Amino acid sequence: MSNQLNAALSGQAPTALAEDVSLATPLTAPRITGRDAVSAALGTYQQALAAPEATVSLKGDEVEGVVYSASPGGRETEIVALARKNAAGLIATIDVYGRPWPFMAALREVIAKTDPALADPSLGSGPYTPDGPTPVWVDHPAVPPLAQDVTLYSPILREEPTGNAVVGPVLKAAAQSFSDLKVRAVLDIEGQPGFAVVIDEYVEGGHVQQLVEIFTLNGAGEVGGIRIFTRPWLVTAHFRKSMYALLKDTLGPEFWEGPESENPLPTP
Repeated sequence: MSNQLNAALSGQAPTALAEDVSLATPLTAPRITGRDAVSAALGTYQQALAAPEATVSLKGDEVEGVVYSASPGGRETEIVALARKNAAGLIATIDVYGRPWPFMAALREVIAKTDPALADPSLGSGPYTPDGPTPVWVDHPAVPPLAQDVTLYSPILREEPTGNAVVGPVLKAAAQSFSDLKVRAVLDIEGQPGFAVVIDEYVEGGHVQQLVEIFTLNGAGEVGGIRIFTRPWLVTAHFRKSMYALLKDTLGPEFWEGPESENPLPTP
């Protein structure tokens, strides 16, 4: 893992950022533009996550990234930050995704105390569509079979479903809750077998949900773990509502966090 990349993504190396760098956060819809504003926003996340640990490095042809893990308030929260560089070798875009939704909601409360604008989940007047550089779509890689003891680290669930018999139906429900999946990038996981896929997909209300899916493989080449990160926060709330309708009779209340199990969508 590049120390300079890690420092830049933590808001500690602003000179590694292009002057017109832009940032997409896990919680807000519009991109943040400009070196000073982006560096400050990254620093706010670093502070709110209470010095997160960099746990995984991702590397693609034009994109590289870092997975960070932290436990603010005793709740294990993860984010993944992806960076693209310009021709001068400076970071031109950063896209940050988070999981799981209930704990990201708690993180949002912490961030709001420092910078309310970074916690504003508004999607605007119409369906959310990402702004930023025009993507070059690529093919989705083949996904190996799931291991019998596969674990899903969901973007929306409090607990982690384990075992093919449980994870399979959850993934099937997810496939029913989105449409028109497109792939922005495919990255390798440094130091371990597996890969990551960067995705845009349409969910309830015509909104685009953006995801990073990280597949880790076991010794038999099967998928042993799936980690899914999403953005922006309020679009994930729409997705979670659809998933709850499909899975409320399959997954017990311990998987869902909200004021009530019948109303797992607290939004401002």
